[in-house]
Parts: sequence; structure tokens; C-alpha cells
Amino acid sequence: MHLPSWLWRKLLLPAADTLTGQTVLKHLDHYETSQFWPRERIFAERDRLIRRVVETAYGRCAFYRDLYDQHGVKPADIRGFNDLEKLPLVDKNMLRAAYPHGVTIPTSRRSHEYSTSGSTGVPFTVLVDDDTMSRSRALMLLRTMYAGWELGCPVFQTGMAVDRGAMKGLKDALLRVRYFSAFDLSTDVLDRYLDVIDSQRIRFLTGYAQSMYLLARRACATGFDHRCDGVVTWGSNLLPHFRSTIRDAFNCRTFDSYGVGEGMQVAAESVHSEGLLHQFCLHVAVEITAEAQPLPPGERGEIILTRLDAGAMPLIRYRIGDVGRMHEGDVSPGGINLPLLQAVDGRVSDIITTPNGNQLIVEFFFGIFQYAPTIEHFQVLQTARDKLEVKIVRGHGFQDEHWELVRDKIRAEGDPGLHIDVEHVDEIPVEQSGKRRFVISSIAK
Repeated sequence: MHLPSWLWRKLLLPAADTLTGQTVLKHLDHYETSQFWPRERIFAERDRLIRRVVETAYGRCAFYRDLYDQHGVKPADIRGFNDLEKLPLVDKNMLRAAYPHGVTIPTSRRSHEYSTSGSTGVPFTVLVDDDTMSRSRALMLLRTMYAGWELGCPVFQTGMAVDRGAMKGLKDALLRVRYFSAFDLSTDVLDRYLDVIDSQRIRFLTGYAQSMYLLARRACATGFDHRCDGVVTWGSNLLPHFRSTIRDAFNCRTFDSYGVGEGMQVAAESVHSEGLLHQFCLHVAVEITAEAQPLPPGERGEIILTRLDAGAMPLIRYRIGDVGRMHEGDVSPGGINLPLLQAVDGRVSDIITTPNGNQLIVEFFFGIFQYAPTIEHFQVLQTARDKLEVKIVRGHGFQDEHWELVRDKIRAEGDPGLHIDVEHVDEIPVEQSGKRRFVISSIAK
């Protein structure tokens, strides 16, 4: 039964916020309204939020205070977005070295630690409070609404959080999310997923771009005949052949989005902006830079993010390790006045097909390597259908059993028939694009 969207907004979401202690609906209402403000008002509010977060970080975090003092910068020097370039960049290594006492702020809200490898492969812990998480979850809803979804419509989602826990389980139930693992994408599993979509008449699909592509490719191979209304993707790049295969399989558009595991939803494509992503610029300030300095629209450079609520752990001029381009035009598709990203590059990785037919995407490996934080970097190379060669950079406290745990988990979750060799290296070099490739298959697909 599909209850009216207004009932979910007026009754069920407020009840969910009360039960979980979050404020998702409040932030969703704000983001939905503010995206249609005149652009001058949006940018003025972004400047105000930037001033506030810099002042908070300087006043309450020894890490930022010491860093800015070393560079001769005071909060009063930062009046808005155009002044961010005066601040030094920060990266995972810097934050990890100062965690927790130098970079975290006690708040009145519950806080949770999240271990993330992000797109750089460097594991570290980020502390996220309920307000920051509420903002992020509100934008997760909004990005799906950009595809035409309404509250209460059932959704099929793939992900790596197999153990949903009480709070995520409650969220799934209230929002009618059918959540399935992306650890196993073998033929039999994909067929089961397609049967769920068809039998439950699910019309919106969400998940990692590669998992949606593999699902669509299987649908095409089996003659699957079920029309969807939209597919929303995140994670690795939504390649052109991913889009076309998904369109052919489900007879609908695909909507790309960009977010990071540190509690930031950055941008999303809408029905009005095919190929362009609306920046959630009252949540995250986005810079495209070279040598820490801003680049003109259309030029490809490093993406730098500043989360605009300090939360339990401020992230200011944070190097996420991705590259992209700002949109050159000044168009406001569909009346949405948020600035646009033209592209997010550098998150492409190969799919590894194992002897038993499972297909392993890059998020599969990130989900496993997070259990071994003493491994600084990794790269997986498939040299034969049943053989993987894994390069690792050992960090402080590394022991052989840490690698053995990862190896055994890859076999258990991926394919017991895999032969996995390890090579200890001092460094895994980046490519010319400035990105590391984490998963490389040298065999023909």
C-alpha cells in the first residue's frame, strides 16, 4: 500500500525523528526550500556558514587553531567562499594524527565514529554527530526525489552495510527501502534481486553505479521486462555504457550523485540537469583547485570540500582525493539555483569476475580493508580468473595476521576459489590523473 506522500511527511518522518533523536525532516524542509532562493541569497548564506564553521573550528579545535596560526590566518580574514583559498588544505593523514583530541568538539548530540577509506584508500576515523548525520540523510532523500521519487514509494538499494542495526533498520522500514548486499553480485544473486524488483513492483533503484550496471546487464541478458521510473547511483563513476545499459534494461533514466563517507552529500543530478550535478552548497562548499588555488569553471582539478556545519569534527578545505570540473554556464535547470558540477572524475575502477561468477566492485574491497586499519594503502590486480595480486603499504602496528584477516575475508565473501598473493611495497603511486587505481583487472571481460 502506497500511503500519500504528505502522510509520510506529516506523521511518519516526524515519528522517526523522535524515535531516533535526529532532525532529518527539519533539514529536508530547509534544503528543499533554499534551493529555489535567488542565487545571491544562497551565496550569502553559504558565506555566513563558512564564517561560522571557521570561527568554531579555530575557537574549539587545537588542530585548526595551530594550523591557521602557523599560516598567519585568523577567522576574521575569512568572510566567505572566495576567502577559502587563504586557508591551508587538510588531508586524512593530518586529521588522523590529531584525532581525537585535536580535531573533535564535544556536542550535546550523540556522536558516532565511522571508519572510512574514502577515495584515497587511507583509512581513518571521523566523528559524526546526529545533527550532521541528519543533514546528510536529508540530502540522501532529496537526491532520490531529484529522480522523481516520493516519500513512501518502495526503493531497492544495494550497499555494503549488511548488518543494518536498529536505527538503519528502522529507517529502511519507514522509508520502504529493500536493502540488499553488494558483496555478492553473482548471477544467481542478481536473478534473485531482479525477482524481488519485479514481484514487489519496485520502480526506483539506488546503489553503487557498478552494482546497478551489473544488475542491468543481467536484466538485459535474461529478457527482464519491468519498467522502472528512475535509478540513482553513487560511488564510482557512472560511465556512459553504464547509463545506456541501465536505460535499456529498466527503460528509465539514471541519476548520478556524489557524496563521501565522512558525512557529506555533495551533489546530485536531477530530472532537469542531465549530465550536470546540483551542488548542495548550503551543506558543503566545493572548490576545484590546482596547487590549492581555484580553477576557472570547465577546468579539471582537485576537489576540495568544506562541510558547513562544524558538528563533532570540522572538515575545512578537506582533500578527498577526487578530481572534477565546475560547470561553465550559469543556468538554473528547473528553477533550482544551486551551482552545478560538470563532472566528477577519477573514481573509475574495474570489475573483478571470480571463478564462481561473483563480480567484485571497488566498494567490496573498501568494505573489507576497513577491518585492517594498519594497512595504509592497497591495490588489487587480477592477473587470471582465479588469481589476485594485492599490493599493500604497511602502517604502524601492522602484523601479518592483519593481512591474513583481509585475505580470508576476500575469499569468504568474494570467492573461496581465489588464489591471493600479497606484495609489501613502500608506496602505491598515483596515476597521471592524480588518482590511485585500487582495482585493476588485466583479463578480458
